Amino acid sequence: PSGGIAADQEEEDAPESIHFWGSEFEGDQFVIVFPAYGFCGDTTVYAAIRAEVTAAIHQLSSEATFDLVCFNAATFTWRPIVVPASNGNCSAAVAWMNTMSPIEQHCIVEACTTALGISQAGDGQSKQMVVCGARGPYCTTSGSSDASAALMAITGANYQQTPMHTVYFTTNFYSGEEAFYQQLAAMNGGTFRLVAF
Repeated sequence: PSGGIAADQEEEDAPESIHFWGSEFEGDQFVIVFPAYGFCGDTTVYAAIRAEVTAAIHQLSSEATFDLVCFNAATFTWRPIVVPASNGNCSAAVAWMNTMSPIEQHCIVEACTTALGISQAGDGQSKQMVVCGARGPYCTTSGSSDASAALMAITGANYQQTPMHTVYFTTNFYSGEEAFYQQLAAMNGGTFRLVAF
């Protein structure tokens, strides 16, 4: 009988996994950072991101927790803390994503440090962050567009050493800026993936 209890406990504690742009991430707490990005009115990238995030969070059971952080010229958080991935919460998160207006700005530093704060406040035992982007740091409204400074600021804020996986989107408008995302993943124990549009 005791073996059965231990097996049940192990099953409860086992990390969950999400499939995101062809990669698999295991954990019990996920914070996903993504841009509401659109160049000259084009919303192709954001529509694809929204669909992929929607599919990812719906893969989770209510035992896992998650949050979403969106950015362009400003940072937008869906919730101030991670919440269980219940059907109601997932539906509310999708509805929130639909309210974002894609623009070109890419103020990623504040978005990542905000997401790290949310992740660090959560009580997950296996935390994961996924950071998506279509450009390197490009922020004329606040913060810096300097990639080296951005890498140091984000990595310096990751005091729990949460794995930070990155996904970079190449488009007809911008490409060749993947080095920032490769370095961000490498400096924070994560993986890098390039997705071409």
